Amino acid sequence: MMAHKIIGTAGHIDHGKSTLVKVLTGTDPDRLAEEQTRGMTIDLGFAFLGDSIAFIDVPGHEKFIKNMVAGVSTIDIAMLVIAADDGVMPQTREHLDILKILHLKRGLVALTKIDMVDEEWLAIVEEDVRELLRGSFLQDAPIMKVSAVSGEGVAQLRQALIRLAEQADARQDRGIFWMPIDRSFTMKGHGTVVTGSVLSGSIAVGDSCELLPQKRSVKIRAIQTHGVAARQASLGDRAALNLMNIAKDDIERGNILATAAFFEPTTLFDVKLSLLENAPKALSHGSRVRLHIGTREIMARLKLLGVDKLTPGQSAYAQMMLEEVAVAQKRDPFVIRQYSPQLTIGGGIILDPNPESHRRTSRAVLERLHTLESLDASEIVMSILLQTDHPIKPAELCKKTTLEPNALEPLLQDLLQKKQLFFFAKEGYLHKNSLAKRKTVIINELEKFHQKEPLRAGMKRANLLARTAREMPAVFDAIIADLLDQGVIVLVGDSVKLSSHEIRLSGEEEKIAASIYEILQNGQFVTPPAQVLAQQLHCPQEQVQRGLNALMGMGKIVRFEGDIYFTRSALESARQKLQSFAKSEITVAEFRQMLDTSRKFAVPLLGYFDDLGITARTGDTRIIKKR
Repeated sequence: MMAHKIIGTAGHIDHGKSTLVKVLTGTDPDRLAEEQTRGMTIDLGFAFLGDSIAFIDVPGHEKFIKNMVAGVSTIDIAMLVIAADDGVMPQTREHLDILKILHLKRGLVALTKIDMVDEEWLAIVEEDVRELLRGSFLQDAPIMKVSAVSGEGVAQLRQALIRLAEQADARQDRGIFWMPIDRSFTMKGHGTVVTGSVLSGSIAVGDSCELLPQKRSVKIRAIQTHGVAARQASLGDRAALNLMNIAKDDIERGNILATAAFFEPTTLFDVKLSLLENAPKALSHGSRVRLHIGTREIMARLKLLGVDKLTPGQSAYAQMMLEEVAVAQKRDPFVIRQYSPQLTIGGGIILDPNPESHRRTSRAVLERLHTLESLDASEIVMSILLQTDHPIKPAELCKKTTLEPNALEPLLQDLLQKKQLFFFAKEGYLHKNSLAKRKTVIINELEKFHQKEPLRAGMKRANLLARTAREMPAVFDAIIADLLDQGVIVLVGDSVKLSSHEIRLSGEEEKIAASIYEILQNGQFVTPPAQVLAQQLHCPQEQVQRGLNALMGMGKIVRFEGDIYFTRSALESARQKLQSFAKSEITVAEFRQMLDTSRKFAVPLLGYFDDLGITARTGDTRIIKKR
């Protein structure tokens, strides 16, 4: 069975689009009473040709161009309708421009009302049409001559459309449900119904999805696809979804139904923008335009990147600053129209649907957007990871790349094997450049610490983490392990220092440090605090503290809570006495008597040996590990 395809009409007002759809399908696409009374389409109409082809009929009047764009933004095939008696008209040209901007690939021309002209005039009009189509995707398309009144050419046109539908490539399924809403209404006994074209993924009766940009959860009560009740709506379907627990007035054209928790509303889009060759004037940085994306119109200002002005026929990267929040997917096409007078002037594709604000002249930004313009998924993943120095979790990467997990996972595994990125279980993926930058930050922080505190053993590991990688402890631990392996840093107790750092003392400082060490060594397990040391040595406490820091940095003494200091040799002596104790257990009192010290010093010493695993506390006693 052929995949579902959507055909959209385009063309000037009163050229017979709706009448032609009616004779092709048997359904009048003009659903509004006002349209049927006036004989003029003012909104989107829908009809079906068999089980696999849907028609979206768009208005031709210039006042309803935004409705026209909302319709053709979701089609697979274009049917450009031109009346033989009028020939090429202003909206014919504008509609063709819009179709080109939206990157349509297939279509044909229906030359209508041939019953109203003679053969000579018909030939002239056909020549004009060929001239109009030159250089467009319709350049070699068939021009089907048809009369809705007499029926001439209708069967041939129907067959030509079916052949085009069979030849048209199926849309790429991103695996994530995405349906722009083009209508919402209330059905008696059923409640709120919305219609749209499913552009990605699928949804089933009973499923929940998210209404965007409102970020409101809705549940599907019932589904119709191509006018028939169904259990599921999938890519390519023209669908009507009956929603639960939401009023019609809470939904408007341009809203999106999508997989929940996957898309974030934004007021910024990064885009590749092209100005039509027939645009009336250049587009300046800061211009206000009408952005048509999906089925929605939004006012936006343009931040041109790398250029100050965009002249007709040129392209550039830009950031669109939206006046309302919106959502989009990467590579979605869009149209821009002049603010006033309203006129289609260009369009392009979305490169990043959730960017940060950029500097206009940043070379890095331009290079990144050039990468995003590529269809290489690996490059897109790498580009997104390069934007941040923080790890990105898998679910967030799915959102930013708009790739489903099954498509993203093999790319990530390949990049991991190539060591282009790294994975941290609780934190996510980090680009190799970001890891290198974080490593440099840690080294720089240690250098600054050593300059400020040249006599300290090193920077406390916890403080270094807090100052360089507070939100990514796993990344910090990995970098510290790597720097240790490389011999760049050394661990000194709970501190970190650069291996190149050496403590250097002046002659006076060396004397003070030597005197401090002698006092502590003589004191063994009853040692004075810094203040008392300063009194004993008759020098400022600041100088004593510098001496203590230097001795700790050189590994000669160890500081304990409560401004207590012991020499390394005293600690080694205490360990030997402890492990030579006659019993396998020891109390604080016994330990205090063994070292001839007080409880003030005995308790922190036992805590120190607990940390080393030499003793293990059990109630009020310690079990001594003899080995």
